[in-house]
Amino acid sequence: MKKFILFLGLTVLLVSQVSAQTNFRSITYDEALAAAKDENKLVFIDFYTDWCGPCKMMARDVFPQKSVGDYMNGKFVCIKLNAEKEGKELTALFQVKAYPTFIVTDVNKKVLMKKEGGAAPDKFIAAIEREIDPEKSPERLKERYEGGERTAELIEAYADWRMSEIRDRDAAQKEVGGIISDYFNGLSDEQKLSPENLFIYTGYVDSPADPIVKYMVAHRNEFAPEIKNTIQECITKIYRQEVFNYLCAVVPYTDDEYQAVKKTINELGMNDTHYYDPVFELLDCHSKGDLNAFLTLCEEKYDSLDADQRLYLMAGLSRSVDTTDKTIRRRAAKFIRGKLPEMEVRLLFFIASVLSELERE
Repeated sequence: MKKFILFLGLTVLLVSQVSAQTNFRSITYDEALAAAKDENKLVFIDFYTDWCGPCKMMARDVFPQKSVGDYMNGKFVCIKLNAEKEGKELTALFQVKAYPTFIVTDVNKKVLMKKEGGAAPDKFIAAIEREIDPEKSPERLKERYEGGERTAELIEAYADWRMSEIRDRDAAQKEVGGIISDYFNGLSDEQKLSPENLFIYTGYVDSPADPIVKYMVAHRNEFAPEIKNTIQECITKIYRQEVFNYLCAVVPYTDDEYQAVKKTINELGMNDTHYYDPVFELLDCHSKGDLNAFLTLCEEKYDSLDADQRLYLMAGLSRSVDTTDKTIRRRAAKFIRGKLPEMEVRLLFFIASVLSELERE
């Protein structure tokens, strides 16, 4: 479990079923309170603005997801308020200072939760639960865990809380990695393959070298039918990211580990479309240590790479040609500069620092 956050961030999968989306009702707060009383629910308010990027991300990538919709619609009467338009009065009442801000109240207008900023779906749900469910408050989670409880529901909530609580990322990963490993090692095969423990594979493993990932690959056809496709998606994502980590030179190259990754990708049919062929060719060339040959291949292959492959190659080029040979570094910088006019905006965000490294004297 060497990293829980991938190098260039996580891609959230969108769902198309409208019925699965979070149901934001076009009603006032007072009407939401009345509806919540009738339906025995709480009220959830999303304060947003037209210019807020994270607000748009939540609306586009998080609230439409089935898992989020099922959770939100089951517990809340949900409304959205533009803080600069129809929501001005409530924005002042609840002292909203940042966007997005999410408020949960009971039917008596008591604030049970106030959360600023967006989050990935599972993290978002977990953060709400810690505020509104007494059994998932930080104090209670700690008490339950130290008391020896080892249910899937507790471990998922406790690990998420510890990950958010510890500010030092390395320390957080070490502690949470230990929590997950200890829990996983105490499970039977039947429990490891059950839907209730899916959170382990989707949230807390990302390296092919991790024993849990090796177990997932070895038993991929034995998981419960309802999660088998998700498991395959996890495997595909983990191995894809590992290849890109090698391409971007953010993980140390070890030939045995790289060859094992390459072999598994081919054996599991993840390269049936030959998507990885040019990347493997670049990595195989780089592993031989001839940086001039590597740069020649970069020049030859660049136009045939897709946008993601180009992104990782270019973003890591200063690490890939980490040498004191100024001729090599200048050649790499020249290669990058020659591609600047056609680069995507997202790559331009990284490329200035890459050039700075390559062109330093």
